[in-house]
Amino acid sequence: MSMKKQFLVTRNRAKIFICGPTVYDYCHLGHARIFLFYDLMARYLISKDVLPIILVNITDIDPKISFRAKNEGVSEYDISNKFTNELFIDLLSLGIDTTLSFAKVSDYVNIAKHLVIKLLENKLAYSANGNVYLDTTNLASFGRLSRMTKRDLYNSRFDIAPDKRNPYDILLWNSTDIFESRHNDKILGNGIPWWHMQDSSIAMSNFNGRYDIHGGAIELIYPHHESHLAQLQVLTHKQQPIKYWTHVGLVNINGKKMSNSTNNALRIRDLLKKYNSNIIRLYIFSTHYRKSLNFSESEIDKFESIDEIIANAMIANINVIYDNKKPKTKSNSWNRFIEYIEDDFDTPRALEIMCKVAKSKQSIDDLKNMVNIFGLKY
Repeated sequence: MSMKKQFLVTRNRAKIFICGPTVYDYCHLGHARIFLFYDLMARYLISKDVLPIILVNITDIDPKISFRAKNEGVSEYDISNKFTNELFIDLLSLGIDTTLSFAKVSDYVNIAKHLVIKLLENKLAYSANGNVYLDTTNLASFGRLSRMTKRDLYNSRFDIAPDKRNPYDILLWNSTDIFESRHNDKILGNGIPWWHMQDSSIAMSNFNGRYDIHGGAIELIYPHHESHLAQLQVLTHKQQPIKYWTHVGLVNINGKKMSNSTNNALRIRDLLKKYNSNIIRLYIFSTHYRKSLNFSESEIDKFESIDEIIANAMIANINVIYDNKKPKTKSNSWNRFIEYIEDDFDTPRALEIMCKVAKSKQSIDDLKNMVNIFGLKY
């Protein structure tokens, strides 16, 4: 939570948790950007002989799913199952073949119940009007991840409800809203684990609440990631259960955030009808992952020629045998490429190096290894 660049210290494996999508519609370019960034991170780690263990949560309990199911006259399961499968198709179409494990939050409801009851028993949470909230009074670091003061938190209240002790206390169990998928519990009542507890139950079950990297969209820092961190702190009794936080910038279109809910989304599958996955990757990586990306058709079109340049260089040396992990001798180009990747994944500058190598049609070992880290397919 230093808000500074830190050297990634890990052993022979890295545990990574990614906040995945809510499966009520097809995924769009904003989702693609997140998955492609962590695919690149995984490829880099593999090149360093570090095994990435990547867990992606699938939010299949959510008001948006309930609303669509009701409108279409089907079950929430029908909607979530359909769009989970469509997500897998889109990821394969993007060439994401690094190992990902997926966890549906609906499979962890019993674990969430157990965790919420444990917090109640330890007087770290309390009930109010049928809901259960995490008491943030004694969490001195609450707000630090999002760089918010107590006044900021007070003015950014969420989950507004009567009898909350603090306006920013975290909703753990929701018995107020009506969902088809509500679960009964003799202690908690009829309800569902709320958003933040859904992810925490997955993290506790799979990683015992402690792991190396947490990732997701930058808009999730508050309240979601702040709340997730607070829950893991009290559940693991560790001040820093997550070593590193990475947040991917939003994709905007016509000055507004790309979103299914605002009906301005460019679906992954529709983009792939016009551009191959290489072009989409090159376009995504031309902007630093933490910055907003303002979609422009004229800009993405430019990467068709870049893709062609790289393809021609690869084809011209198709019979050259190379080491598919690392160059045998570390050239200046490769050293600079890796320096940029290791500088908070500065893909724009790494991309410049790769393009220069491709245009020179030399150092084919370097080019092929660069292409591999970018996840391009030729």
